[in-house]
Amino acid sequence: MQLSETVKVYPTEYQKTLIIETMTEYIDLVNRLVSDAASGHSIAKTTTADLHADLPSALANQCIRDAKSIVRKHCKFCHKAVLKNRSLAKRGSNIITKTPNFPILKKPCCYINNQNFKVKDNAIEFPVMIDGKSKRISVPVKLTKRQKFLFSDTKFGTMRIVIKNHILVAQIVYEIAELELKTDGNIMGIDLGIKCPAVSYCSDGSVKFYGNGRRNKYMRRHYAYLRKKLQTSKKMKAVKRINDKEQRIMRDIDHKLSHDIVETAVAHNVKVIKLEQLQNIRSTTRTSRKNNHSLHNWSFYRLAQFIEYKARLAGILVEYVNPAYTSQTCPICGHIHHADDRNYICKCGFHIHRDLLGAMNICSSTEFVGNRQTQLSDRI
Repeated sequence: MQLSETVKVYPTEYQKTLIIETMTEYIDLVNRLVSDAASGHSIAKTTTADLHADLPSALANQCIRDAKSIVRKHCKFCHKAVLKNRSLAKRGSNIITKTPNFPILKKPCCYINNQNFKVKDNAIEFPVMIDGKSKRISVPVKLTKRQKFLFSDTKFGTMRIVIKNHILVAQIVYEIAELELKTDGNIMGIDLGIKCPAVSYCSDGSVKFYGNGRRNKYMRRHYAYLRKKLQTSKKMKAVKRINDKEQRIMRDIDHKLSHDIVETAVAHNVKVIKLEQLQNIRSTTRTSRKNNHSLHNWSFYRLAQFIEYKARLAGILVEYVNPAYTSQTCPICGHIHHADDRNYICKCGFHIHRDLLGAMNICSSTEFVGNRQTQLSDRI
């Protein structure tokens, strides 16, 4: 399984200039190759000998691979759009799905494969162009004890150098061993929501509520108020800092929630975690006006992604089920109706918390949508 670690780099002013020049040249070359493909020129057999770029050959090769990947994905999207338009035309619809334009890389970055960089205790070595020649530079970094332990005996993937919050960082992909999937054990169903971020129900009867939705909602409103105030004063850099801070906090909350969920699953000998396939949730879910903003700002996908990869590391399979009526179906008589606020009361006399009902029905559901093999590298 591939994961990624973000490492801050502390280059000298001269090294910083070289790195930024390399990153800028990198995205310029990728954009030129994609532009050539968009103009009808094939880049399938393009080699570094055909290019005129001030980049080390290893990075130029990576540019070619990135450009080919972008072109392949674009062709795939266009093919889907054409098929969708044909389907709509057969139904007599006048709606036309526009084919997407070729993407353009704007933020400076560069990718370096594992054969062309080396991670040491206090530095990272990789090639850049100096006076027209490819030379390796050693850039100082500060690795945590955990990162030193992870990098001491692992196989590296690709390293991406990018600017985040005006700071140069290296995002390093590495391999980590997964435990064998459990063959016997309990099943856990998890219901994700807004007021209660997550509820788990295990087949052994154990129940747990996770997180504080009210606190998360308050924090969102607080940062929205700060953004509005700063935007009125036209302090756009401060707005960017506030946005970044909010995203870091929400990401940290999702990490802690997912960690707690997987720890609970391990403690109860769970072999399968079932989650709702929350695709298009923003367009299909009915919410009140006051909760609509929260729904559009909460990353259900990210939390599910974190749960999935942490479960895989613990040897637990993650499956996705159809979310239809999971919070409206009585598990006793099968009657379907809406809950009154947070309480679900069925005509047969069964009553329970609405989110817990969702977790129970997810746990017992057999309408599988499938499972994903998540790769959490920062590759774009």
